[in-house]
Amino acid sequence: MTPIPQFIYNRSNQLAMIIFVPIFALLFISIYSPFDFDRIDTDTRFLAWLNISRELVVQLITIFLILIGMAVAAISRWLMNIHTRRHTMSYVTYISWIACEILAMSVIFTLAAVLFTETEKGVITLFRNSLVKTFLILLIPYTMCYIYFIWQERVAQLRLLRQQIAEDETALQTAYIQIFDTKGEMRLSVRREHLLLIESADNYICVWYTNNNAPKKVLVRNTLKHVAEQLASTHIQQCHRSYMVNLDLVKVMRREKEGMFIEFGIAGVPDVPISKTYVDSVKKWLISSPENA
Repeated sequence: MTPIPQFIYNRSNQLAMIIFVPIFALLFISIYSPFDFDRIDTDTRFLAWLNISRELVVQLITIFLILIGMAVAAISRWLMNIHTRRHTMSYVTYISWIACEILAMSVIFTLAAVLFTETEKGVITLFRNSLVKTFLILLIPYTMCYIYFIWQERVAQLRLLRQQIAEDETALQTAYIQIFDTKGEMRLSVRREHLLLIESADNYICVWYTNNNAPKKVLVRNTLKHVAEQLASTHIQQCHRSYMVNLDLVKVMRREKEGMFIEFGIAGVPDVPISKTYVDSVKKWLISSPENA
């Protein structure tokens, strides 16, 4: 059998139903008087002993029945909570459970009608009437609760979906390096591990990257200074006034008479010089990087 969604019978929603349904039922009964309490037998010894008006008696009995109904619902939902800890509840089981609640309340309302009202109707007729009226009274608040629970669950799911999308977008932005031109338009988006270096070419930059293990390059109208500002929080760092390199992909750093150079170990990709201004920062990163530890 198909299991019912867990949010329908979780503890917070059960508590909400126990509180909301009796309040709604009290208002409904007070307005429409579905149980014929206006025909209360005020000649009974108990009611005569109370010595109070018929209207007050009606209100007291109504409140009493609502409290009884609330107690029935609370006990029922407590038992349901125990049951669902060990078993999965199906739609059939849940509907049957609600039907038993309505039957129990109908029996109580039937007893109240027999004890406190002047009627010539038989017990079976009174029970049938109580059953129908109890079902109709509970139908509205139960339906309202279920609609609210479903809406609440959908809102929670939508919030979770938005969070996941935001996390995916963040992960995507972290995984890709985006290169923009002077107009702010994105000209290139390349995975971080494929971007090799960025070379200055007057008012342009030449972006080197790998595609299918082969080096490629593309020319973008922008300045190296502007791009360095955009990529300041990444591992694409400047090592020379004319070069930025992906420090994650550095294979070799060698010293020669002309100075220090970076190698990527890829045929066709030029060695990149390191100026004295950036030597210390590049060395520091290579030493402290977890991948190079």
